[in-house]
Amino acid sequence: MKRLNHIVYTLKHKYYFLVVEKKLTGKISWLGLTHDLDKLLMYIFLPISLKKISKIHRQNSYHHINSKIKSEKNYIQMIIDWECARFSKKDKQLNAIDTLNKYYSEHSDIILPIIKKLNL
Repeated sequence: MKRLNHIVYTLKHKYYFLVVEKKLTGKISWLGLTHDLDKLLMYIFLPISLKKISKIHRQNSYHHINSKIKSEKNYIQMIIDWECARFSKKDKQLNAIDTLNKYYSEHSDIILPIIKKLNL
């Protein structure tokens, strides 16, 4: 049942991700369509803990703060992820700017100009 709840939670998040992506960029991208797909597949097919799935996802997804972020597209996906969380996740009510300021302010020099470019 816990896995099913996580699947529903992630699908709801994916929906709002696409809504926000369309609003901010004017389109739905391939990256948007595949956003968090790895998590959904792991929830369905891998008999590992939910905590382990989250860890694997965060370590290997380009839209999370990690060394793999290399392009503006990846930063845009991360910003959209932050921005839509308040619509899809009761436990994450910050918008993108507040998320940046609260958790990732050391990355402001890179991320803030992209946030401004997206008119947030």
